[in-house]
Amino acid sequence: MTYDPYDRELVPLLYFSCPYKTTFEIEISRMKDQGPDKENSGAIEASVKLTELLDLYREDRGAKWVTALEEIPSLIIKGLSYLQLKNTKQDSLGQLVDWTMQALNLQVALRQPIALNVRQLKAGTKLVSSLAECGAQGVTGLLQAGVISGLFELLFADHVSSSLKLNAFKALDSVISMTEGMEAFLRGRQNEKSGYQKLLELILLDQTVRVVTAGSAILQKCHFYEVLSEIKRLGDHLAEKTSSLPNHSEPDHDTDAGLERTNPEYENEVEASMDMDLLESSNISEGEIERLINLLEEVFHLMETAPHTMIQQPVKSFPTMARITGPPERDDPYPVLFRYLHSHHFLELVTLLLSIPVTSAHPGVLQATKDVLKFLAQSQKGLLFFMSEYEATNLLIRALCHFYDQDEEEGLQSDGVIDDAFALWLQDSTQTLQCITELFSHFQRCTASEETDHSDLLGTLHNLYLITFNPVGRSAVGHVFSLEKNLQSLITLMEYYSKEALGDSKSKKSVAYNYACILILVVVQSSSDVQMLEQHAASLLKLCKADENNAKLQELGKWLEPLKNLRFEINCIPNLIEYVKQNIDNLMTPEGVGLTTALRVLCNVACPPPPVEGQQKDLKWNLAVIQLFSAEGMDTFIRVLQKLNSILTQPWRLHVNMGTTLHRVTTISMARCTLTLLKTMLTELLRGGSFEFKDMRVPSALVTLHMLLCSIPLSGRLDSDEQKIQNDIIDILLTFTQGVNEKLTISEETLANNTWSLMLKEVLSSILKVPEGFFSGLILLSELLPLPLPMQTTQVIEPHDISVALNTRKLWSMHLHVQAKLLQEIVRSFSGTTCQPIQHMLRRICVQLCDLASPTALLIMRTVLDLIVEDLQSTSEDKEKQYTSQTTRLLALLDALASHKACKLAILHLINGTIKGDERYAEIFQDLLALVRSPGDSVIRQQCVEYVTSILQSLCDQDIALILPSSSEGSISELEQLSNSLPNKELMTSICDCLLATLANSESSYNCLLTCVRTMMFLAEHDYGLFHLKSSLRKNSSALHSLLKRVVSTFSKDTGELASSFLEFMRQILNSDTIGCCGDDNGLMEVEGAHTSRTMSINAAELKQLLQSKEESPENLFLELEKLVLEHSKDDDNLDSLLDSVVGLKQMLESSGDPLPLSDQDVEPVLSAPESLQNLFNNRTAYVLADVMDDQLKSMWFTPFQAEEIDTDLDLVKVDLIELSEKCCSDFDLHSELERSFLSEPSSPGRTKTTKGFKLGKHKHETFITSSGKSEYIEPAKRAHVVPPPRGRGRGGFGQGIRPHDIFRQRKQNTSRPPSMHVDDFVAAESKEVVPQDGIPPPKRPLKVSQKISSRGGFSGNRGGRGAFHSQNRFFTPPASKGNYSRREGTRGSSWSAQNTPRGNYNESRGGQSNFNRGPLPPLRPLSSTGYRPSPRDRASRGRGGLGPSWASANSGSGGSRGKFVSGGSGRGRHVRSFTR
Repeated sequence: MTYDPYDRELVPLLYFSCPYKTTFEIEISRMKDQGPDKENSGAIEASVKLTELLDLYREDRGAKWVTALEEIPSLIIKGLSYLQLKNTKQDSLGQLVDWTMQALNLQVALRQPIALNVRQLKAGTKLVSSLAECGAQGVTGLLQAGVISGLFELLFADHVSSSLKLNAFKALDSVISMTEGMEAFLRGRQNEKSGYQKLLELILLDQTVRVVTAGSAILQKCHFYEVLSEIKRLGDHLAEKTSSLPNHSEPDHDTDAGLERTNPEYENEVEASMDMDLLESSNISEGEIERLINLLEEVFHLMETAPHTMIQQPVKSFPTMARITGPPERDDPYPVLFRYLHSHHFLELVTLLLSIPVTSAHPGVLQATKDVLKFLAQSQKGLLFFMSEYEATNLLIRALCHFYDQDEEEGLQSDGVIDDAFALWLQDSTQTLQCITELFSHFQRCTASEETDHSDLLGTLHNLYLITFNPVGRSAVGHVFSLEKNLQSLITLMEYYSKEALGDSKSKKSVAYNYACILILVVVQSSSDVQMLEQHAASLLKLCKADENNAKLQELGKWLEPLKNLRFEINCIPNLIEYVKQNIDNLMTPEGVGLTTALRVLCNVACPPPPVEGQQKDLKWNLAVIQLFSAEGMDTFIRVLQKLNSILTQPWRLHVNMGTTLHRVTTISMARCTLTLLKTMLTELLRGGSFEFKDMRVPSALVTLHMLLCSIPLSGRLDSDEQKIQNDIIDILLTFTQGVNEKLTISEETLANNTWSLMLKEVLSSILKVPEGFFSGLILLSELLPLPLPMQTTQVIEPHDISVALNTRKLWSMHLHVQAKLLQEIVRSFSGTTCQPIQHMLRRICVQLCDLASPTALLIMRTVLDLIVEDLQSTSEDKEKQYTSQTTRLLALLDALASHKACKLAILHLINGTIKGDERYAEIFQDLLALVRSPGDSVIRQQCVEYVTSILQSLCDQDIALILPSSSEGSISELEQLSNSLPNKELMTSICDCLLATLANSESSYNCLLTCVRTMMFLAEHDYGLFHLKSSLRKNSSALHSLLKRVVSTFSKDTGELASSFLEFMRQILNSDTIGCCGDDNGLMEVEGAHTSRTMSINAAELKQLLQSKEESPENLFLELEKLVLEHSKDDDNLDSLLDSVVGLKQMLESSGDPLPLSDQDVEPVLSAPESLQNLFNNRTAYVLADVMDDQLKSMWFTPFQAEEIDTDLDLVKVDLIELSEKCCSDFDLHSELERSFLSEPSSPGRTKTTKGFKLGKHKHETFITSSGKSEYIEPAKRAHVVPPPRGRGRGGFGQGIRPHDIFRQRKQNTSRPPSMHVDDFVAAESKEVVPQDGIPPPKRPLKVSQKISSRGGFSGNRGGRGAFHSQNRFFTPPASKGNYSRREGTRGSSWSAQNTPRGNYNESRGGQSNFNRGPLPPLRPLSSTGYRPSPRDRASRGRGGLGPSWASANSGSGGSRGKFVSGGSGRGRHVRSFTR
């Protein structure tokens, strides 16, 4: 029987109650279900007492009446509900409402004796809360009686104590918690202020802090309600617009009726609407969608902060910043919020958004809805909310799965929104909870005498078991069972079927019992939330002890071992750490599974949850960290990481990702728990800067862990767990940057020895340590460095924040400068690589480094230019210079960097030749210009020329500048802007000469000419550029003519771009008006105010002179071009605008009269001296405002680098491998290495014990932590644990079912006889007729799986790309599952083509910009500065071809535009990790 997740739908909720109903409503529905005749003594008693009280005090309003008021709230739920069902005529509710209003009346209270009057008022407010819970009837009654104004009278009255006001607020909160109450509160009666306005007035009066907090909690609820109303309004509006479209044949698309009914034609509807042309529905404006996204994000934010901002604080608590102890009893805000969501049909609205093409295609809408849904699914009440709205949820999941399937079919990742299989996870979670409700309701119905294995029960358990077959389902089952008391359903089952209840034979045979064992084991293994184990550990351990023959239960016992007699409190920390220390040698073995549980519990007890806005800081977490340190936690956790690394290294080198599902879950769980604990400890320790932490085992272990877990993901991008591990590693390394004492004077020595520098040294030196760590090291460095400025933001950033951003970057620059030699070595080592992912990462890192401050920018650019100098000067003097593929790679690197602001200005600074000692750069620049003038015909030379012209284009682009022109007052003048962003006069002259010489040269390639024309268009935008162009045109007057001739003679559809650019250039120099555009005619171009108008121009007669030669006049050439364009435009409509340009220019030239020579009357514009690089960095533009986040930028952020054309043939180099091996591996013994990695068991005598490396002696971790006041810290001599554990000694393959501690094989010999053999080994040897020799450890048991060993590492299955080994990341072929449920998750991400990984920029956009120390790095591109600023002009046509990532285009020989994705999962090429070899 297979489990098809799409086959199952949710059904109405059983057993559990609906999360937004009040206790009173639940009680009424329970009584209705049971029927009136059912014996219900509690309710009858309560109703009798309530009736008595109401009858007794009809008139009396004295002390006894107040006592009666205080008693009533406890009787309402049972008593009033019974009365309402039985005796519908009696109006008990009306009488209670009257009493309530009298009790709230100050006049009545003042007549009471002292003390009694306060009691009366408090009893009145409590009664309001109780009655408000009585469903719609109760609230309506109170509202009609004017309860809101009654409460406000009390709140506004003089001399009312804070505690009484808090009670009044509680009552008001109860009233508005019902939707009817909220409506009345927000609307107000005629000519009266609404409750909301009154509340604001009250808060603005001088109130105590507790009263203000209570009032603002009510305001927050109102805001939440209003946001939902606005979303509903927008949703209805969308539904109306879309239902009026022709494609939607359904007449009733109203959210209330149309969507709640499950519609059988729904799927076709969605299909139709998805394929519909989005333009048809574009009557929904971008602004509305943007507003919708903001509202959804606001809903998410308010729900996340609700427990701290929307509840009425307990009377004894005080709203301080931090608390040590405090009343834990807190209201739960969520039932109320769910009630609001329900009344606004929120799930139906979300389904609608996911079904309308214009919103479902918008990544912002998808991400925002997914955040809200994911948040709801995290809690039990949220899942129950989904299940109580089961019809809407079924449709919603279908709509979500539609995206998931679409992605799978196309083999693409969408914008990373649904890529973590959230749809399936939500589906599996709701299905699991449905199964749990079935189990609980089964126990309610059945009695003990019934047959044990009931068919319904087995069906439910079997479904649960099938869900766990796939990893998404497994995590969903683990998640749901760890919520509240869900696990109790399985424990009840096991206790019922255990031996005591049924006797031995029956329980052994019981299928249900075995299912329950398996499921509980899965939950304990895969759920990191151990809170549920606190309640259930004792009963589970008891069950394990009772049944010693059940293998599953014995395994469960191992997992629960550390929880014997354990209370989850701070005091348990030392015992747990002791347990970890004792079992560290059994890490990742079946004996050591308790370690995972111990670490999870430590996390639960010692690590605070992520902080939420408005939350009080609980100081118990600080105490927990102190306990961790005193129990030697730091050292223990470092040892856990080192041990984990040593075990994972060997399989990782053989490309075995992480073994079986269980193995992967355990590895990830251990890594995450250990990292979280380390992060908590280090953050606390280094926060104030008063301590320094010099234990460099931490960064070195983290670097290795990152390499093993995060550098080569199977699917080509990190999944959410791997992403979290990477984030944790980055966060821990960044805590080292906090351990810098601000009071110390900064000198070279203190800089080099502080925590920050030591961490950097460790990370930088690890990059070049071993080839397998190259890529991982570069990713790690890139993630640590701040993002390049300017940031794109939708709101103004405060000056204080800007200075923090700039200072952060300067501090990074200072600390990196200490490691200058290492940085140079990294750039030099990787500069010649042909491995594209490493090229990509190198460029990214160089850009990040240059962007920090002027010293690092000059350091990096000097290194790159030095490499070019060395390469070009390496040929002997007399021969002509040889250009090799290495030269092209270096120029490609320079080209990629020159398109970035900071790098470009550093290059200009160096090639000016004004700095002493840097003259060689000016000379090399002239050499490159000479190369452009004489391209030659070799392919490599042509490539070099294209890169150099592209570099010139970046240097001449005034928009690539650190200080961007802004329309604000006091911005710099245009001439200053030009002097700071363009080459100086001498360089400009030689560049212009070079450009024109290239145009005149018949050998120049098409791409080269196109780039030159575009560069000239940049220069023609201002007088300074045009002046130098004109003076060069005087020297080289035939250049334009020869280009025109070439355009005409080679015109075709493919060369149309050159023709249109050239015509655009000529039109540009003819006009003296401001030219704001440089793209097609039909694009609407905006001219930014900062570009002043150009005064210089060339008139038509002068242009005619430049375009003609003795043989031909320009008119004839234009006529010919016109014919050609006309001919081609029949096939291609895009050429129409080109035709207009040709005709227009031809007419201008015809009407211009006789040709004239160029005038030389122009006045040369003189630029001021450029500012120093340091000043430019100090005054740089730090952020750019944009109305909406630029989608182009987002795509650069999220799209992993794609290498589409890998020209491996060009760079093949002959290598003598034998000579290389003699040189590098002279003492390498293959036989012993293989024996060591595969044959030795983890603790067999043939293996050196790694644990010796970890023994600490007497030193504790404190020696590494020095107070930075005393910086004379002395490193202890040759510390034992600084010796790294032997690499590659990890267990060759794990998850193979061998027992690591095989007592038989490891017993000592006490006789001279040859050693006996284990029977298995004997049989195996006999069948092969081989007798093992003495002394060689016997081999492991043969595996009980089919071993078709392939040529690579011994794995079956397709080894294309890094597909997966079967389909799930298991080691060996998994046993056939009971059902052939296809493992959908195994083959995601076919967009990962052969070697194109950049797993640096994953989609979870990380880190806000508040402290600017990290975030997703936009892959940068040589398209000028478009990546970072909304450009004043249409840039697409000015750059070098399409919008693909620059690294891709820089590497291919051509500058043509790139596609965004690699073609589907077809040619998946060589093994992805081959470059780390």
